[in-house]
Order: sequence, then C-alpha cells, then structure tokens
Amino acid sequence: CTGVATWTSDAAYNGAQKVTYNGHLWQAKWWTRNDTPGANSQNVWVDMGVC
Repeated sequence: CTGVATWTSDAAYNGAQKVTYNGHLWQAKWWTRNDTPGANSQNVWVDMGVC
C-alpha cells in the first residue's frame, strides 16, 4: 500500500481509484464521495486485502 493515499470523507474518488483505510487497500467501483470503505450499503468499494 506504499504510495496509496489514505481515504478521507471530503475527497472525491473515481472508479478504479485505490485508497487505504483501516489497514486495507480499497478500490472504488465508480465515482464516490463520503462513502466509507467497508461500511456502505451500495458496495462502492472493493476490499483488495490487508496492506
């Protein structure tokens, strides 16, 4: 996960963009903002595994 930005609620993310959150690498399925990785009922984020 080196070089991957940490997720923040005020940032907008495009589809396929990756972030780190709670020790995991996450990838957005589509454009998103303020959707917490792992906690969204819309499943915006895909858990790519532990960093």
